[in-house]
Amino acid sequence: MKSRSINPLINSFFTLGISCIALVNQANSAEFFDDKVHAKLMFMQGFQAIEANSGAFAISNADMAPGFQRLRFNIELAVKIHDYVTAYADLGEEPNDFGTDDQFEISQDLGYIDLDIFGLAGRAQQDQSWLFRAGNIVSTVFDYRGYSDGAAVQSNPLIGNSPIDFVTAESGIQSLWSQKVSGSAITQVNADIGFTVPTFFEDYSGDRGFNTFGRLSLNTDFGLDLGLGWFTSSLGDQVANRAFTDVQTAGLIQGDGDNYNFAASGAGSRDTHAGLLPGLDASILQINAHYQASPNTTFRAWAGIAKDEFSFVDGNGEQTVANQAVAYKEIESEINYYVIETTQYIKPNHLYIASRYSSVTNKSSAISGDKDLSRIQLGLGWWLTQNTLFKAEYVKQAEGNASAGQIGADWDGLTAELSVIFD
Repeated sequence: MKSRSINPLINSFFTLGISCIALVNQANSAEFFDDKVHAKLMFMQGFQAIEANSGAFAISNADMAPGFQRLRFNIELAVKIHDYVTAYADLGEEPNDFGTDDQFEISQDLGYIDLDIFGLAGRAQQDQSWLFRAGNIVSTVFDYRGYSDGAAVQSNPLIGNSPIDFVTAESGIQSLWSQKVSGSAITQVNADIGFTVPTFFEDYSGDRGFNTFGRLSLNTDFGLDLGLGWFTSSLGDQVANRAFTDVQTAGLIQGDGDNYNFAASGAGSRDTHAGLLPGLDASILQINAHYQASPNTTFRAWAGIAKDEFSFVDGNGEQTVANQAVAYKEIESEINYYVIETTQYIKPNHLYIASRYSSVTNKSSAISGDKDLSRIQLGLGWWLTQNTLFKAEYVKQAEGNASAGQIGADWDGLTAELSVIFD
């Protein structure tokens, strides 16, 4: 960061801090139609002062000013259709996800219908659950953790997500099963499998293909939860038949919208996420872990291998990253990655510190240079009331010249965030 950015940053943090002290949020139950419709409202205002080093792909990213982000808000609606049939919709104004540069808009971010299979069959059970889900569903390989999505940020102890968060929403179906276990250190077993098209819009062209993903996890009575996630896609036939910009790729490969943005990036860009794999004929295998060491100490970790039969390529036909690409080429791309996250409450239920380290290595063959991308995030969270959270974070991302990084140079900065939930 250049020194000229520090004074505006201090002034903005001071102003935001004073606003936090004055804020009071009353948490009430938002229930309608004889308790058959539940509404949750979320609001988030962010501030950033980030900048890339010289050598970035876009010159403007190395000469940035601090500033306030657009307000994010979400309205979640959960509807009880029947004892065994429910529906859910998340409507939001999320410029970091599906926002546009020139207008404000409320869009569907997520929405689905759930059928309780055991209940509808007249065999409702206390210890076993089986849901069939259809709609615009979450497609992911991670577990045991939250992430920032529009104004839904309070399940993420930090402000930004990881540069290796494989998650999105797509149109499809999913089966989710769980079984409680008695008399064992394992308290519950969970499994799900999903089948989607690579968009939550509509595309019926014969060369499009499908995505398939699933998870298996175990919960224990000593605080350790372990899981395995997998993903595969068959979308590569499009490359021979469609223009580069018309190819539908697996959205989870590029992650959900992050709460950092650069001067040269669009409002809903994925430029801070690892961008090596196109998401065509791709596969992912990921392990997930969560350990609640004490009521005030949490550890999370995930690690995996992701591959694709295709690569993004530049004008010379050489492998590159998503925002520098002009075409796809049948060259295998591969990354190995891991992430470690910790949260420690200093004052229970009120004040915490958090950290996250993410590492991504380009394992593609015949690639030379610095292949590593890493991000370190250090932050604190202050619960002003039960549903009012102020967060501050320092972030630094290092991008090697042959890495999955899309900014093209190292970058760092400070961010702040104020969020509320009415539930």
